[in-house]
Amino acid sequence: IVPNSEYREGCLVSPHNDEKFYIPLFMSGQKKNLPHDLFRHDSVPLNKNEYFSLWKNWNQLLDGKRTYLRPLRDRRVLSVSGVFRRPLARPWALEFQEPLLDLVEDYPDNDIVQEMIKILCQRYVHFKRTRGDGSCFYRAFFFSYLENLGQMQDSQAEVTRLMEHVAVSRENFCRLKWDKAYFLNPEEYFSSVASELNHLVNSVANGLSSDELQKRSLQEMMPLRVISLLRLLAETEIRTRIDDYKPFIPGKVNVNQYCWKEVRPLDVKASALAMRALTYALGIPLRLETLGEGLTAGGLQVKRLDFFPRSESGKGAFHIVRSYWSSTTTPEPLEIGSGSLMSSDGTPLLTLLCRPDNCDILYRK
Repeated sequence: IVPNSEYREGCLVSPHNDEKFYIPLFMSGQKKNLPHDLFRHDSVPLNKNEYFSLWKNWNQLLDGKRTYLRPLRDRRVLSVSGVFRRPLARPWALEFQEPLLDLVEDYPDNDIVQEMIKILCQRYVHFKRTRGDGSCFYRAFFFSYLENLGQMQDSQAEVTRLMEHVAVSRENFCRLKWDKAYFLNPEEYFSSVASELNHLVNSVANGLSSDELQKRSLQEMMPLRVISLLRLLAETEIRTRIDDYKPFIPGKVNVNQYCWKEVRPLDVKASALAMRALTYALGIPLRLETLGEGLTAGGLQVKRLDFFPRSESGKGAFHIVRSYWSSTTTPEPLEIGSGSLMSSDGTPLLTLLCRPDNCDILYRK
């Protein structure tokens, strides 16, 4: 937090210019994405000017029937008179495994997507939903990694490899310039969250059971600080290798602006560019099966993206293999790499399902 500033409900407010300096921390700033975790009973929306006229005496805000936080429509909340209220229930960060074929029920009016799901069922048997809050990819990616880490014979060696990649990213992170509205001490922040990450992966490597891993996931085992670190790793990778990534940034937006709007905010979904940057920063290969436009000249097909780190492929920083498969074709093994995070057929162990509204974990037969 910037010195001599106030932090109020996720926003940084400068005492020198209260009316203009109003910056959401790690949020996109779009009205539709404002936090809704707190609610006022029978409240009336309070505009910014009115809010600033009352904030010096916070009791006026708590005792009154007005708030600058807008309640969600059609959202049931606990009835506690005169105080802030939390929602009755919040979707779990990660659900339990479900049969992949059950996903067809989510698309009762979309025959194309239903058929694509049936195609995926040729190779995958289960999937795990993640909460669609903008960070679903990062959450699914890292939880899938933890699951695979727990099944490795030499998991401690993998932890060492991972943290070596994080250490390299830390050096790059510290060379970059960061807005003090986000980090008063960038090096201290990175080291602190990286320590949390290190503790988490070591817990898994030291024998944390899959049941306990699932239980902790339901209890937000990956706090927003860890997810924010994953986003910062992707941003650091992009900003460190600007020449590799800039050609893939749309429009005339510069790299810093792109990261500030599309990578760093916790409520913005990951783009293919951010996905690629994170896989390279951590040296983790990834397979992404997609549900979307599947009609091609060859019939109904599922598009697949395979992300490979440079150490595995020997190619440039932005290396993606695109392939398509249908109900009448069986995808051929790529045999493009090897290692603890690759399957016996040379393909990534981490496999996610990318849907238009979410990103989930897939489990092979």
